[in-house]
Amino acid sequence: MSELASEIKGHAAHRGVAVSVHPGGSLAELTLSPSALDLGASVLAESVLEAVAEATAQANQRTKHALREALVGLDLTVLGLDQSETLTERVESTTPDTWQAS
Repeated sequence: MSELASEIKGHAAHRGVAVSVHPGGSLAELTLSPSALDLGASVLAESVLEAVAEATAQANQRTKHALREALVGLDLTVLGLDQSETLTERVESTTPDTWQAS
């Protein structure tokens, strides 16, 4: 199970900023396109934060699905696997069918 969890990542891109994160939000990769560098400091920072938030929600949701049976009844927020409902709905569509509840 820990091997599977270590392979789970979330990915997102906003305005030329692409990120990959581990469950909980630890940054694994950050790529900035040339156009992202032209955004200015505040817009670039906002874009990075948006991409990290979406990627984290995706990674957390995938982790919840992967660990659902093993962690029945456990409040997953104690593991740092919580996010807003809006992000949950957006990233749910990226969760592989085999991980979704039937």
